[in-house]
Amino acid sequence: MISKSKEIKVKGLVKKIFDVQYLKNGFKKREILLLTEEQYPQKLIIEFIQEKVKLLDPIGIGDRIKVFLNLKGRKWISSNGTEKYFNSTQGWKIEKKRKLKSSNISEYEFEEKPSSLNEFEKSDKKKVKYSNINELNNELEDFPF
Repeated sequence: MISKSKEIKVKGLVKKIFDVQYLKNGFKKREILLLTEEQYPQKLIIEFIQEKVKLLDPIGIGDRIKVFLNLKGRKWISSNGTEKYFNSTQGWKIEKKRKLKSSNISEYEFEEKPSSLNEFEKSDKKKVKYSNINELNNELEDFPF
């Protein structure tokens, strides 16, 4: 049983946004491909259905977002009687990574990743602000990829 007290959410980078699909009886859905932000990134398809498809309108490729989702499962029986089960992830809310604005320079806010699991368990996520894009670029040059 999935606990109702905890929300399921995924952070990641939008890699692709698919067109709206119009199906039978006025049903519509739209999907995104999200590259998760974790030690071993995953490529996930998340679908938005009915009125939730409009949540993707302000989202663009390359945006960093947090998606709140529900897990859905269903059974399908083929014409020869074989049963199969499918899972899907349905998004219902999106939070976009924010860009902070000051008087004449842009600030970017990112979450600093801990160097070890113990450091993560001991402390809350730290916020790091960059007062200009050069500071951010210098920091990114130190990454091993």
